[in-house]
Amino acid sequence: MATIDIADGGVRVRFPGWERLAVWREEAVVPRAAIRAVELVDAPVGRARGGRAGVLVSGVLKVGYWGLGTGVRQLVSVRRGVPALRIAIDREAAGLPFDEVLVSARNAAELAGALVPSNV
Repeated sequence: MATIDIADGGVRVRFPGWERLAVWREEAVVPRAAIRAVELVDAPVGRARGGRAGVLVSGVLKVGYWGLGTGVRQLVSVRRGVPALRIAIDREAAGLPFDEVLVSARNAAELAGALVPSNV
């Protein structure tokens, strides 16, 4: 499962071995200045929609890029039963090829609290 760290410069998402193949990267770093919104998502598997490039185990797991052809591209690593952190970003300011990061983390509520808009 991917891990999320909050640092002074922003949010870092690191992907373990096999997930790296699905997302085509070892990590993604979102600068704080590029964060537009943060949301805690209790049932994240259903939040990744649209075309995809990645791994899907229906109703259980999604890892890769979702939203292809929808206008909102998501970097996704979510699992059933594990809450997720959804971070909407300014793609151009971040220099990243996606508009949202949706990642399951057991401490997603704590992370969301640390990234409330007044702290961003």
